Amino acid sequence: MPARSWKFHLSRIATAGAALAVLGWLVGHPVKILLASLVAYQGWHLFNIARLFGWLQDTRGPIPESRGIWADIFDSINAMEDQTRRQEDRYRNMITEFQNLTNALPDATLVIDSQGNITWSNDTATAMLGLRLPEDLGQSVTNLLRGPAFAEWLQREESKQTRLEMPSPVNDNQWLHVTSVPFQQHQRLIVLRDITEIHNVERIRRDFVANISHELRTPVTVLLGYLELLQNHPASEVADAITRMQGQTRQMKALLDDLLELSRLQSDEIQGEEQEVDVPAMLEQLKEQAIEISQGKHRLNFSITPGLRLVGVASDLESAFRNLIINAIRYTPEQGEVQVDWSDSPQGPRLAVRDTGIGIPKRDLPRLTERFYRVGSDRARQSGGTGLGLAIVKHVMNAHKARLLISSELGEGSQFACLFPPERKVGATAASAVTD
Repeated sequence: MPARSWKFHLSRIATAGAALAVLGWLVGHPVKILLASLVAYQGWHLFNIARLFGWLQDTRGPIPESRGIWADIFDSINAMEDQTRRQEDRYRNMITEFQNLTNALPDATLVIDSQGNITWSNDTATAMLGLRLPEDLGQSVTNLLRGPAFAEWLQREESKQTRLEMPSPVNDNQWLHVTSVPFQQHQRLIVLRDITEIHNVERIRRDFVANISHELRTPVTVLLGYLELLQNHPASEVADAITRMQGQTRQMKALLDDLLELSRLQSDEIQGEEQEVDVPAMLEQLKEQAIEISQGKHRLNFSITPGLRLVGVASDLESAFRNLIINAIRYTPEQGEVQVDWSDSPQGPRLAVRDTGIGIPKRDLPRLTERFYRVGSDRARQSGGTGLGLAIVKHVMNAHKARLLISSELGEGSQFACLFPPERKVGATAASAVTD
């Protein structure tokens, strides 16, 4: 029954009051009749209030029924309860649909609060991570996904979005790719994807490159040795052929060396230990190599800040610095200048290698660090490059949390700068740089 207005109920009360007043006047006791009616009316209200209070104590029972204004009140409560029940059913269906959807996802999904405790997970997470629900809800995620790598990543993820690859806590042969995104207030959604097949393919690729490089290195070395022997006593008609063969063999050997170096850097099993690296001494040795390679055809300037050292892998840093310096010499014409600066900066230690070479087109800059990508195949072939040098540099920079900054202008030269984070600096000095 639709709810009636207050005017309707007031008019009924006024009508009933007037009728009682007339009745009281007829019987000669109007005041007594009105007081008795008022007491009865208040008692009726108290009775309905008691019924409403009793129903509120246990809403599982039926809503009371009454007449008059209380009929409208109980009907309104009943309508509100029906609406609430329909909303609850709708929300329950939405939650069920959402749970079915998330459980159908192939990726394990967790929700953690600001303290790192698990508040929700889907069925895939239960199977992939070995979770036990509901026992593990409220547990710290680091208690279930053990390992310093994950704990460090989770702490770093609060300020910077990164990714992590880690073995599964229940299967060492299964590899997971972990990402995190903000979720509601002070919560994060952690998604773990099975990348075992990708990881295995990448491992097979690295093993193939390493094995084939090792297999080819020996015959190339033998061939190069015999060519050098023949070059010392060549017949006039084969001298040019031997020179060409020797050049191609050296190019193949350089390619194999770079393949082996890149494979070593990308190997998960072979990782150098970080230590304090004397970068000024390293650059002095690289300077001697640069002078030998240039053979006096270029102006080589080294500006080195003494005492400025790094924490890192010495062999990897040397490989990266050597590639940058040799590339600058290779792509700089005779009488050109190569400037190498090792200095401290507000952003951290910085190695900059500048040259006055032919420069690089802007369209090629984003792809310079791709493996085997070379700017102009004819120019690269003449320079003897393998297309792997900058890929090696990029990988070393990533491993040291450093950045490789490249700038170049056609006809004006190029600059390659390695910017290391300040926390890798050792023995920061204010001493002036030594320039040669």
